[in-house]
Amino acid sequence: MGVCAVTGAASGIGLAVKERLEADGHDVITVDIRDADLVADLSDRTQVEGAIEAIAAGPFLSRSFGGTPRNGSRSTSRRT
Repeated sequence: MGVCAVTGAASGIGLAVKERLEADGHDVITVDIRDADLVADLSDRTQVEGAIEAIAAGPFLSRSFGGTPRNGSRSTSRRT
């Protein structure tokens, strides 16, 4: 099976998607602001770009990445 990246995977729908993909035999890379394989604030453009680069650089068979702020804004703040 392939490798999938799931955003918002720490809770809610993202967690449910992660669990379903794993149950179906996929390897899953979780992306979230906390409790994830790749911690990133997807409302921060710099962190989104860093997450994409990290996923693309990994030894993955395939890549899937999605997630944009609903309001289309681009935050300039950075969380550490």
